[in-house]
Amino acid sequence: MQELIKYLQDGKVAIIPTDTTYGIVCDATNDKAVKEIFRIKRRDFSKAMPILVSDKEMLKKYTSNINDLENMIIDKFTPGKLSILLPKNNLISQYVSPNAFVAIRIPDNKFLQEIITKINHPLVATSANISGSDVISSVTELENDLKKEINYIYDGGKLETIPSTLIKVENNKIYLLREGIIANKIKEEFKDYIAN
Repeated sequence: MQELIKYLQDGKVAIIPTDTTYGIVCDATNDKAVKEIFRIKRRDFSKAMPILVSDKEMLKKYTSNINDLENMIIDKFTPGKLSILLPKNNLISQYVSPNAFVAIRIPDNKFLQEIITKINHPLVATSANISGSDVISSVTELENDLKKEINYIYDGGKLETIPSTLIKVENNKIYLLREGIIANKIKEEFKDYIAN
């Protein structure tokens, strides 16, 4: 754990298990590290990458203008497998997202929370694959091109790859951008706010 934290603090890129799948991670405030993930994944800079934070306090620090409905959803479903698009601020790398929003999640995972807390910065966490390839559930499935590029790989065993639910709130309506695992719970809890 200490080695991994030092590695990320030094602006390097690692592969670790996350709460949803294996991810390529780095310090979300480090421009050079974020650009390195785009290069390694062969990902277009026009495609945003999600970030993970340790708690609601950190979420608020790296976003802006969170409204009442967003606050209610965050209080109800985080930590957990909810990613929510929120207005970003200039404390995270400009390369994380090409637009005004960032997908942000508070994972319900002690391993991730400890890393983020000790680094004291959000983590970029994008799937550990070359863009367009299948998502992996164990390090044995890692593509050779990634193994050559990334020196730190944390083997957390086989994961049950479950995508997070991705939402955006606009005009006091909830838009489900990716159904994921908790979509039905959101629909049930906030049925009056779901956009048709």
